[in-house]
Amino acid sequence: MSTDQEIEIQYRKIFKRLNTRKKFNIASIEGTHVVVEQDEEICGQKEPRKFEFNSAKELEDFVTQENQTERDINAQLSSNDMPYR
Repeated sequence: MSTDQEIEIQYRKIFKRLNTRKKFNIASIEGTHVVVEQDEEICGQKEPRKFEFNSAKELEDFVTQENQTERDINAQLSSNDMPYR
């Protein structure tokens, strides 16, 4: 197995841990560079956002941050506290 294949497998494993309602997909993997796109609709218009990462660590940090944001939103929605006052 070549190094590029190993890197791609590693990136895909990290990406699979992404657990959020937002829609993300891997647009491309070239060497250690990966591009992730988010399909975002604003007022009915698709506004794709691109995120670029140059290492597995950067992608892992992004996945961790997105998962934490999702957990925070879920905790806010399930609590009795009013999020905005």
